[in-house]
Amino acid sequence: MTTSDAGTSAVRGRSTFAGVPAPRGGPSRAPAHVLRPDAVEHVTSSLGTGRSVLVVGDAGTGKTQVVARAIERLRAEQGDVRVVLISGAGTHDALPLAALEPLLEDAGAAFGDLAATLRSLTAGLDRLRGDGRLVLRIEDAHRLDDASARALDWLVRQDTVQVVATLRLSWASRTPWAALWKDDLVERVDIAPLTRDDAERWLAAELGGPVTAQAAHHLWRASNGSATLLRETVKDALASGALTRRHGAWMWQGGPPSPARMEDLAELDLQGASRQARAALEVCAVVCPIPLDALLDLVPAAALDELVLAGAVATTTAPTPSGGTARVVDLAAPAYADVARAWLPASRQRDLLQRALDAPVVRGVAAGSLVRSVALAIDLGMSVPPTRLREAFDGAFAIHQYDAAVRLATGALASCPPERAAELYALRAAARVMLGEMAETLRDLAHAAELLAAGPLDAEAAGLLLHVGDMTAHVVHAQLGDVDRALARLDDVVAPLRAADPEGRLRRWRDEVEVTRLTRLGYAGRFGECLDAALVAVDGDTHPARRVSLAPPTALALGERGELRRALALCLQFGAVAAAHGDEHRWGSGEVMVATFFTLLWSGEVDAVRDALGPPGGDLPFAVEWSSMHSALGLMAVAAGSWSEARTQLATARARSGPADLSGFLRSSLTAEAVAAAACGDAAAARDLLEQAEHAAVGSSGALEGDLRVRRLDALGWMRSPEVVAEARAVARWAHERGAARVELEALHRWVDATRRGGGTLDPAVVARVRDLGRVCDGARCAALVAHVEALAAGDADLVRIAERELNRRGLWLPPLEAPVSLTSREREIASLAAGGMTSRAIAQRLVLSTRTVDSHLSRVFAKLGVHSREELGNVLR
Repeated sequence: MTTSDAGTSAVRGRSTFAGVPAPRGGPSRAPAHVLRPDAVEHVTSSLGTGRSVLVVGDAGTGKTQVVARAIERLRAEQGDVRVVLISGAGTHDALPLAALEPLLEDAGAAFGDLAATLRSLTAGLDRLRGDGRLVLRIEDAHRLDDASARALDWLVRQDTVQVVATLRLSWASRTPWAALWKDDLVERVDIAPLTRDDAERWLAAELGGPVTAQAAHHLWRASNGSATLLRETVKDALASGALTRRHGAWMWQGGPPSPARMEDLAELDLQGASRQARAALEVCAVVCPIPLDALLDLVPAAALDELVLAGAVATTTAPTPSGGTARVVDLAAPAYADVARAWLPASRQRDLLQRALDAPVVRGVAAGSLVRSVALAIDLGMSVPPTRLREAFDGAFAIHQYDAAVRLATGALASCPPERAAELYALRAAARVMLGEMAETLRDLAHAAELLAAGPLDAEAAGLLLHVGDMTAHVVHAQLGDVDRALARLDDVVAPLRAADPEGRLRRWRDEVEVTRLTRLGYAGRFGECLDAALVAVDGDTHPARRVSLAPPTALALGERGELRRALALCLQFGAVAAAHGDEHRWGSGEVMVATFFTLLWSGEVDAVRDALGPPGGDLPFAVEWSSMHSALGLMAVAAGSWSEARTQLATARARSGPADLSGFLRSSLTAEAVAAAACGDAAAARDLLEQAEHAAVGSSGALEGDLRVRRLDALGWMRSPEVVAEARAVARWAHERGAARVELEALHRWVDATRRGGGTLDPAVVARVRDLGRVCDGARCAALVAHVEALAAGDADLVRIAERELNRRGLWLPPLEAPVSLTSREREIASLAAGGMTSRAIAQRLVLSTRTVDSHLSRVFAKLGVHSREELGNVLR
C-alpha cells in the first residue's frame, strides 16, 4: 500500500495516491502520548538535516509511532515536506516491485530491466516531489520484496530520495539494510523494549493519573516490553474492568487480559510464514522455553530461523545448574503460543510437553514462559517433576504473578500424592498472602499443619511445620495487630513437635520457635522484651531463613536507639542471606529492603535510599507489596521536599493498600502524606490524613511507632499548629522511657524549633540533652539536628541557615518562618520540580505539557514568591 500527501493523482491509470492528511484533517485518532521522546527527537533531527533514517527494533516496540511523531514535527517545522507512505505488509517475493509499483512513472516499461526500473522510479519521485521536499516513509521494510529493497538501496545510495523506514531487529544484519547503516548512508536509531519505568510513565500520561505499581507491572509484563501490546492490553483492561480508578489512582483488579487483540497482532506477524515455520511454531508454543539443542531435535533449523526473522521467537543465553551456559529458545510473546496451540490436539501437546519436561531445567529462562508451560502440563493431566514445578513457583514469585502461583498449586493439588500436599498448601498460602486473601491463606496453612501433624515428623516435615507456624504467626499478627494472639497460634501449630520431640533435638526446633517469637515481638515494637535476645539469636546457628525474619525488626530497634551504623550492617549482612533463601522465606528480601530503607532514611543518607529499592526500570526479584513501593517512593519524595510528587505516590499507596499490609507501611504512609499535604498548604487534608492514621489498623507496624510520631510532629509543624510544642514534649518523654535515643533527639529538635518560631526562650536543659543524645546517636542526620539546635541556641542567623541547608540534604525540610504563599496545585508541582533542578523542557515532558505552559506557570510562581531565580525558589519554597 502506498499513500502520499501530494494530492490525489493517477499513475498510469492503475493506482492512485490517497492524500496523507495534514495534522488538522482526516479521521480523528485516540490521543496517544509519546512513548519514546528521545527517539522522536533523534529521528526528527536527522530528517531535518536531510539524512535518511532506519528505525530498528523488535515487533511492537513503538517504531511506527516514533516515525509518525517525527514526521508530524518535521512537517510543523518545514511546511514544504511531502510524505509518501509505502507498507511492506501484503507484499510477497513472488511479485517483484510489488511495493514500489505505484511509484513507477511507466510501470509497463520498467519490469525486467533494472536500469529502466530505476529511471522510472526516479521520474515518478521527481514528479511527486514537485517544487517541495519529498520523504519516502517505509513501514515494515523487512516485508518488502527483494526487487523493491534493492531498488530502494540504489536510490538512497544515489541520494535520489530521503527515506525513513521501520525495520525488525532480526533483519538489521541482512542485505541491503545492514550495508546502508554500516556505510553511514542512513542514520540507524534503535528502539529497545519498554522498561517498567517507561511503561509506567506512558500509562500515567495516557490514563491521565497515577498508576499503581501493581497495575503498571502487570500491564508491562503482559506486553512483554512491546509498546503496541501495551497499548492494546490497556484497551482490553479498560473494557473488561480489570483496570479501574480508585481515589484518583488506576488499579489492577485482577484477571488475565483478553488475548484477542494480541492474537490478531500475532496472526499478522505470521502472514506469509511457510507451512514448515507454522509447524515449528506449534512445537514452540508447547515446549518453550527449551534449550536450543533440545528444540532442534523437534523442529528443522531452517523453520526456526524463519520464526526468528518473523519476530515470533527469540534466543537467549542462560546458566545451567552445572555452572555452564546454554542457548534457550522462547516465544517473543504469549500470544504466539495462544495462536499456535489452537491448532494442536491435546494428545500432540502432551507428547511435546513430555519431551520438554524431560529436558534439563535451565535457570534464568523467561519466568512467564516457564509458568505457562508447567500450567499447561498440569491442565493436560500430566505429572510434572517436583523440580520443574518448584522452578515454576519460583518463577511466578520472581515476576510477581501470585495469581499464577495459586493456579499452579491448585492444579497440582488435584493429583499430587498425599506426602506432597502439605508443601503445596504452604506454597499456595505464600502466594495468597501476597494477594491479600488472608482468610484463604490461613485455611491453607491450617490444612498444611493438619497434614503434617498426622506424621511422621522427620527432619524435613519438622522444617515445613516450623515454616507453616512462622507464616501463621506472621499473617495473624498482620491481620489482627495482636502479637500475643499471633504467638498463641504459633504454639498451637508447633504443638505436635512438642509432643513428638519434647527434648527439642529434631532440628533444634525450640530455637527456631524462639526466633519466630522474637521476630513478632520486634514487629510489635516491644523492643524492651526482645532486643537483647534478638541480637544474640541473629548471630546464632538456627536455620538462616528463620534468622532472615528476625534481622529487619532487630535493625529497626537499633535504629530507634540511634545505633544506625550497626543497624545498616545487619541489613547488609542479611540482604545476601535473604536472597539465598528466598524459596523458603519468600518475603524475607522485601522485609530486609524495608529495614534498609528506613535505616538509610533515618541516617540522612538520602542519595543511597533509592538504591535500597533496587535497580530502576526492571523487576524486583522477590515478593513485594505494591503499596509499600509507592509508600517508599512517597517517603523519598518527602525527603527531597518534592511535595506534589510525595502526595501522588502516597495517595496511590493509600488507594492500593489492603488487608495484606505485612510491612506495616500504611500508618506511616498516611502520616507522611499528611506532612506533604500540610507543606502544600492543604491543612484540611492533612488533618483528615492524621485522623485516618490514628484509626488505621496497627497490624505489625509497632516497630515504626517512633517514626510515625515524629512525622506527626512534622505535619503539625507545617500546619503551624499550636499543639506542636506540647506534642513534641510528649513524644520526647515517650522515647526517653523506652530508650529510643534517636526518636527522642528528633522530638527535642522539633520542640526547640517550634519554641523558636513561637518567640519563646530555649530551655538550656533541653539544649544540653540534645548534645548528650548527639553523642550516642550516629548518622549524618542526627549530627545535623544537633548542629541546628546549637545554631538556634547561639542565635546566629548565618549558622542557622547553614544548618537548615544541611538538614535539607539529610531529608528534613522545615516550614518557612513566613506565612505560606498560596500556590495552585499545578504551580506548586512545577515549582517543586524546578527547585529540584529540572529544566522547563524536562518538566514539560514529565507532565505532558508544552514548555511555554511550564514557563508561564513559573513566571507566576516567581511573581507570587518574589524570587528571581530557581536557586531562590528552592530556598523559599522548601
